[in-house]
Amino acid sequence: MIAVGVDAWNLTGDHRGIGRYVRALLAEWRSAFADRIEVTLVVPEWHTWTVARRYRTEAGGDYPVCSRHLHGRCDLDVLWFPFNGPSWDRFTLASVATLHDASTFVRPEYVEADRATFRRAARRCDAIVTDSEFSKAELVRELHVAPSRIAAIPLGIGAPFPVRPVELDVAAFGRFALFVGENDPRKGLDTLIEALTRLQGAGISIPLVVAGTSTTRSRALIERARCRLHALGHVDDAMLAALYRACAVFVYPSRYEGFGLPVLEAMSYGAPVIASSAAGIPESGGDAPVYVAAGDAPALAQALRRVTGDEALAAAMRERGYARAREMPWRKTAERTLAVLEAAAQ
Repeated sequence: MIAVGVDAWNLTGDHRGIGRYVRALLAEWRSAFADRIEVTLVVPEWHTWTVARRYRTEAGGDYPVCSRHLHGRCDLDVLWFPFNGPSWDRFTLASVATLHDASTFVRPEYVEADRATFRRAARRCDAIVTDSEFSKAELVRELHVAPSRIAAIPLGIGAPFPVRPVELDVAAFGRFALFVGENDPRKGLDTLIEALTRLQGAGISIPLVVAGTSTTRSRALIERARCRLHALGHVDDAMLAALYRACAVFVYPSRYEGFGLPVLEAMSYGAPVIASSAAGIPESGGDAPVYVAAGDAPALAQALRRVTGDEALAAAMRERGYARAREMPWRKTAERTLAVLEAAAQ
């Protein structure tokens, strides 16, 4: 058995993809691999007794909690930094970092300060885990590290959230297209709105439901939209599950992703998926989605027309999506990540 210190600094604030990833792996290690791994949550606060309950609640288990400042006294074998690299650098233990993609290096909205933890991982960590073969190649190029130091381990999916009553009448949206995620420029919401506007001009009206945290830019984009649009903001797990189950099509038009976890999530609920073919997204969706080039609004409009207008096609996509989701459980991700931690601890 190995004793793993998990850098939990952002666990209480991150309920997006990375937070889901960390919680899922902790749950799998706790339930399926308790004979191989013992987890301690490593936190930035000195006085851990004042914050331990909060971190344990977020992690979903009664874990020991230690301060990063005193982690050397906690009998740990290896540190795991899951939030895109080490959040501090005063450590001497063996270590593994998960770097989810190389977007901070290749997307124009990021600056050098955003890359600090990635460069620290390249300098300090014994091994790096990333979400796809695409991201591995990107990180090898940007960080100048040997490919042997990086393990490409796909993300996974858990059981669908159970059906529960939600505040909104989801059926009132009609046969809608669903967009989920933080609305930053790379996510492609602008392309989706343009595609739906084109269809509306051709007499085909498909409502769009947008679920996710908005930005100043995306709010302006939504306000200017000429298609039928419902912006819900952040939604909880029950509402998200209801939207996945009810939508006529889930659309993931992102320009850059290391993997694309919402694609898997949507397919696990039976949503037909249209996704961009950019970056690591096909490694998430496999052969289940209909793919279009990122930023190509006319092609996306054509795909939307096909999928929403052909029930036989949509049904076949649902079945392919279910099959793809079954192939990629979180347990497989957890076991492969644990193997990397065990190797680093030796």
